[in-house]
Amino acid sequence: MTLYQNKYRIESNRWQFWNYSAPGSYFLTVTVQGRNRILGRIENSKMKLSDAGIIVSNCFVEIPTYHKRIVLDEWVIMPNHFHCIITLGDIDFDNGVSVIGDDIAVDKIHVDKIHEFYLRKNQPTKTITVNNIKQYRALRRKMLIPKIMGKLKMQTSKQINILNNTAGNKNWQSDYHDHVIRSSSEHLRIKQYIKNNPLHWKDDTFNK
Repeated sequence: MTLYQNKYRIESNRWQFWNYSAPGSYFLTVTVQGRNRILGRIENSKMKLSDAGIIVSNCFVEIPTYHKRIVLDEWVIMPNHFHCIITLGDIDFDNGVSVIGDDIAVDKIHVDKIHEFYLRKNQPTKTITVNNIKQYRALRRKMLIPKIMGKLKMQTSKQINILNNTAGNKNWQSDYHDHVIRSSSEHLRIKQYIKNNPLHWKDDTFNK
């Protein structure tokens, strides 16, 4: 079985009304609320994790157990954020770790609906409406990448609050940055960026 087979790919503007359950690689960044440096510190260009950072690390490596199609790529935890690349294999891909698989019927609904939105977007009459956008956002919450991020943030926040005796505290920003990786060259560039993040912490926009 292949990891993914170029299905559901839209080469232009695909991040608009994109199916975040589609096979591919996703560059994701999650930021601590208020950019507080609770995850550790940089020493000699290397990341030294705090107890909260260790919680995030331990939870992160468990992500492939969420679903058979999930494969972890490069990732790094920084003092107040983390970067990662997560790859979703093709519909029948099995990572050999998780026993949880796809609801193919639901996934097909996602694919068909997103394709419908994309066709509307490219019509000369520009028939995209506020209601269409609301429908897409409702669908997006059920897609695999948003579900992965939501579960990870929920689990880590709960454990960090137990650690710090801060029940109910919001530890992560509500949203996260996502980018659909389009090419092998871009993939390599982003991997290198993630690897070098601790080395360049002094000039990092998060270190302000």
